[in-house]
Amino acid sequence: MTSLAAISSKHLAIVMFAALSLAACSAQPQPTPHLGSKTLNVARTALAGGNPQMALTITGAVLKSDPGNSEALIDRGDAYYLMNDCAQAEAAYQHALRTAPHAAGAELGLGRCTLARDPRAAAADFSRAIDDDPSNAATVNDLGVADAEASRFAAANAEFKKALALDPVLGAASVNLGMSLALGGNPGKAETILGPLARGPRATAKIRADYATALALADHSASARRILLTDMPEDEAQSMVAQLAKLGARIALPPPS
Repeated sequence: MTSLAAISSKHLAIVMFAALSLAACSAQPQPTPHLGSKTLNVARTALAGGNPQMALTITGAVLKSDPGNSEALIDRGDAYYLMNDCAQAEAAYQHALRTAPHAAGAELGLGRCTLARDPRAAAADFSRAIDDDPSNAATVNDLGVADAEASRFAAANAEFKKALALDPVLGAASVNLGMSLALGGNPGKAETILGPLARGPRATAKIRADYATALALADHSASARRILLTDMPEDEAQSMVAQLAKLGARIALPPPS
């Protein structure tokens, strides 16, 4: 078994886990909204639609009259997260937790911001969010991602299965379970999970690449190459299969004594 930290940046691009994320941002400024009982619902609709600037405008107006509104602070953090500004996002989440210490949304946001630089710290944030909102399948999935990024594949597998028990149609958890099994030394089991997803009506290039990863790690290089050819030129597919074969050899090595 290998550590994700030991995999090259190109390998990481191949095997990136599908942590649930918010949509891309829009830079168009929006007018200051009229405040009302459903104002934050408008902000969340803007976030879901990929317009964090609108959400910032709305939450800014809410916070001007109610600076300690934890829900507005969380929505504001989510908007900054969408804009790849985790410094501002973390400040908003921390402010929310000062006013509402068990705000699971803020703990989840902190974990997502921390994940890239410190998976173990992110796992602690996600665990706190789960303690405060145990039925949130997306948060359980994110905990699995953090465990997998820290090479704790057995724990990750358990979290992904738990997420699927909470929400059986959570596709990200299914894909992540397959990748975690593959990277943890069980590519055969990963094939059985990822294969139907890669052949299904909702298959994406990312899912097909994940399936190809499992195939290559199981030493089915020809099949992996055929899958990759769906989305990339032959030379790129051949290069990726070769890299995955090297990764598979490293995973198969016994741990150092």
